[in-house]
Amino acid sequence: MRVILFGDGPWATRCLAPIYDAGHEVVAVVLRTRPSEMGLAAAAQSLGVPTLQPTHVNTAECVATIAGLRPDVNLSIAYDQIFGSAIRATAPWFLNVHAGKLPAYRGRNIINWAIINGETELGVTVHLVDHGIDTGDILLQRILPIAWTDTYGDVLDHVVREIPTLVVNGLELIASGEAQPRPQGPGGTYFGGRREGDEWIDWSRSSADVYNKIRGITHPGPGARTMLGDRQVTIWRAAYDPRWPLYRATPGEVVGRSPGAGVIVKTGDSTVLLQDVQVDGGPPAIASWPIGVRLGVDPGAMLSMLLARADRLQAR
Repeated sequence: MRVILFGDGPWATRCLAPIYDAGHEVVAVVLRTRPSEMGLAAAAQSLGVPTLQPTHVNTAECVATIAGLRPDVNLSIAYDQIFGSAIRATAPWFLNVHAGKLPAYRGRNIINWAIINGETELGVTVHLVDHGIDTGDILLQRILPIAWTDTYGDVLDHVVREIPTLVVNGLELIASGEAQPRPQGPGGTYFGGRREGDEWIDWSRSSADVYNKIRGITHPGPGARTMLGDRQVTIWRAAYDPRWPLYRATPGEVVGRSPGAGVIVKTGDSTVLLQDVQVDGGPPAIASWPIGVRLGVDPGAMLSMLLARADRLQAR
């Protein structure tokens, strides 16, 4: 079949050669305006596949260009624009690859959100593109396990390895005439993209919430953040066992030390073991703060500081 790949990043890059090797003709690769990396462009060049890079994919000029290539399948993998009705009509099949267990987990940054929510599995779905966001009929879906200790990087690696096989299998179903997309069921959930500021830890939350957030946005994500006095701390690795004691104390306070392993910090219900941290962008290190140190922003201390600052300004 004649395939046009709209994509970016390692997800799309790893799919290009398998599609080609499966006997399909990749007639063009459509790149994002600001690619996250140039791997897809280089892979297309190595296979002699022409690339396009429209500023807006829904312009009449772009639609006409895509239609003129007569694709049998348009395939979107990590592309960053919404496809309008005109571009969707340029091929009999328009597919999208989504790392979510549709109809649950529509939207963006789904791997992060799934771990943050403590999910034990993640769906990877090939679905039809329609007028909604991740709402089209499902062609194929695979379920991948998420272990208790899996981090964002671990799950991302699993997804990247699974996508090429899933894409090739989907194209084979279409080529053989055996494709039978099924409508998504009710009860869909939508997640917005994560933004700067979302990484801050609220120590009054449960240990499970704090632990899942830390592992859900660690490498290659921005890392979870907290404060140590006036210094910013990035937390890259932590541990938590649900069997640890539940009790009330001051959230964010260091209540124990494990030499060579990290420090034990109180949460809203139990504790977590902070392991790999980075203070003010310095070198990564094992957390080793004294017992009694408090992490996070102290609202009382912050208010006192602001009032003192206001008094100084007024005295001037």
